[in-house]
Amino acid sequence: MKENKTVLHVGLLIDSRGGKPLENMLIFVTGDRISEILPFNDDTKHLMTNEFEVVDLREFSVMTGMIDAHMHFFGVPSTNLDQMMTEKDAFRALRASREASEMLEAGITSARCLGSSISPSLKRAIDQGITPGPRLIVSGQFICASNGTWDHVKVPVERMRDAGMLADGVDELRRKVRERLREGASAIKIGLSIGAVGDIYHAWGDDPENAVASYSIEEILAATEEAHKNRIKVSAHCIGDTAVLNAVLGGVDVIEHGYPVSPTTRKMIVEKGILVTTTASQLYFHNEAAERFGYSAGEKVLFLKHEESMQRHFALGLEAKIRYCLGSDLIGPPTHPQNCFAKEFEIAVRWGMTPMQAIMAGTAVSAEALGMQDDIGTVEVGKLADLIAMKKSPLDDIKQLQDVKFVMQDGTIIRNETVSERLNQ
Repeated sequence: MKENKTVLHVGLLIDSRGGKPLENMLIFVTGDRISEILPFNDDTKHLMTNEFEVVDLREFSVMTGMIDAHMHFFGVPSTNLDQMMTEKDAFRALRASREASEMLEAGITSARCLGSSISPSLKRAIDQGITPGPRLIVSGQFICASNGTWDHVKVPVERMRDAGMLADGVDELRRKVRERLREGASAIKIGLSIGAVGDIYHAWGDDPENAVASYSIEEILAATEEAHKNRIKVSAHCIGDTAVLNAVLGGVDVIEHGYPVSPTTRKMIVEKGILVTTTASQLYFHNEAAERFGYSAGEKVLFLKHEESMQRHFALGLEAKIRYCLGSDLIGPPTHPQNCFAKEFEIAVRWGMTPMQAIMAGTAVSAEALGMQDDIGTVEVGKLADLIAMKKSPLDDIKQLQDVKFVMQDGTIIRNETVSERLNQ
């Protein structure tokens, strides 16, 4: 079978390594990887031979594909998550496959699905080319304590145990990690915090300052030791200083959400080099949906309270040099469509990152969170050819990432609207 060969003639190249963008560049793609990156000039233009398909992106800015380090394929309406306990997995997977395709079309070429029983099957279908979607790292079903982070407390406990997400004690944590690996997980996700008794928002709590730790350090260590033995990263849902500190002491690799925290805990995160995933989009879209979908007065207040706390501690984290990767925590339509990850870049810039910092966080650093930094996350020779193009530079307007015109994944062109853009000028 003949190997695909493509050369992209690029107006502006942003390589996600923090350097100065390069103008008038050639990106050669052989098979699924980048084979050469050269300036276009009299010495290199002869290399654009007939064996290469030439893609003219001279009027566009190009960078590596976006990497959503935290999202979910639930395969049920975001307005009725209890359906995860009742809807058939086959239907959920079919619905999720459509959502995965929409993500890829938006320029999200890789992602971590951090909690969904159908995610290993969806990953397998994408890997085998059965359905299009981002390259996935998946954790499979959630792991949490009884009355823990994702325990649907309105559902009979027997049903929750049958769903396989509850684990209490050191031995059960080890067993659950082994079960997830057997089911096809390529990451582990554990829930380390819950709201206080009586809170409306069980998973996150009505007030982040009053969140309750739901696992002991000993239990967390059991999970991380078992995962690390199998060379698998562990992510942890953490709201509140106690839960975040427990995650740090328990050997967690990536902290999800990670606010509010004390200066001491923040310093430990930096010293240990633990990544923290943003997840501002989840709150942004909750606030956007509140009126249209009839959120209660209490829900409106608590989501605004979480947003304020997240923003404040994000700024403190930037000042302390915490390494952030970008994750949306989007769970699907109608309120949280997963193809809107680019909003996270916009919020990160509004909250204090430079556009380049946000781009690096949502590509190069997110690739580290996935454990795939050797293959994705930057535009470099030898890495997989995941490339997107926008009409204008996202360094000048980060919102350009919400209007991607060209998508390449693994050297295959997924979407190309650049020709029609030029014809309509």
